[in-house]
Amino acid sequence: MKLYDEDDATAIGMEIKILSKPELKDPVLISGLPGSGYVAKLGIEHLAKGLNSELFAVIYSSSFPPQVMTKADGSTELMKHELHYWKNPEGGSDLILYTGDAQPVTPEAEYEFADRVLELSSSLGAKNVYTLAAYITGNFVEHPKVFGTATDKETAQMLSSMGVNLMTEGAITGMNGLLIGIAKIKNMKGVCLLGETSGYMVDPKAAQAVLESLSKILGIKVDLTTLEQRAKESEAILKNLEEMKRTGERAGRQPGKDLGYIS
Repeated sequence: MKLYDEDDATAIGMEIKILSKPELKDPVLISGLPGSGYVAKLGIEHLAKGLNSELFAVIYSSSFPPQVMTKADGSTELMKHELHYWKNPEGGSDLILYTGDAQPVTPEAEYEFADRVLELSSSLGAKNVYTLAAYITGNFVEHPKVFGTATDKETAQMLSSMGVNLMTEGAITGMNGLLIGIAKIKNMKGVCLLGETSGYMVDPKAAQAVLESLSKILGIKVDLTTLEQRAKESEAILKNLEEMKRTGERAGRQPGKDLGYIS
C-alpha cells in the first residue's frame, strides 16, 4: 500500500494533496461527513479543533457540488475534504480525523473516496474505523440517544456494554455508512455511532451525545464546552419556533403553516 502523492488522480477527477506524512502509533480513523443535522461534521470539526489536530492531506474532486465555500475573512475556496492527525500524549492510539464540505454526488465517487481514504489510512497503520452519523427520528428530544453498529459481533457487544443502543435493522446511507462497509472487506474493523436527531435542523446536541460515547469508548478526553453552548442556542431557537406555532394556533391558523426549519 502507498501514500498517494499530489499528482495522483482518478477517473472521477480526484486529487489528493499530501502535505505531510505523519508517523502514527496504532491510529484509529474517525470520519464524519455532512449529513442530516450536520451531526457527523459538527462532531469531527469539534474533535479536530479541541484536540489541536494537524492537517496532513486535502482532497479535491469534480464529484463535489459545483460551488465554492465562503470563509469568515470574505475569501472563497473550492469544496474539499481534509484529513488531520492527532498524536495521543498519553501513549494510546493516535487519531486520523476525516471530514469535508460535502459528500460526493454520485455513488461511484462515494465508493472511490471510501476506498482511497481507507487505503491512505491503512498505509499509516490504521486497522480500526469509526464513523459518525445521524439517526433520524423526526422528533425533537431533550436527551438524544446514541445508536451504533459494528462490522463484527464482538465489537457490537462492546458498544452495547458502553451504553450504545445497537441497531438491529435499517440502513446507513452515504459515506458515513459506506466507509465501515468497505473497511470490513479490507479486514479493518468498523463502527458507526449515530446521534438521535429530528433531521429538521442543525443538531449540536446530537453531535455532543455522539462525541461523549466516542470519547468513552476510545478513552480520550474531549472538551465539549463549545458544543454544549451551541446546543443551548439551538434549543432556544427550537423553543421560539414552538412558541410561534402555538401563537399561530391560538390565532386560528392551521398548525405548522408558514413555519420552516433550519437545515
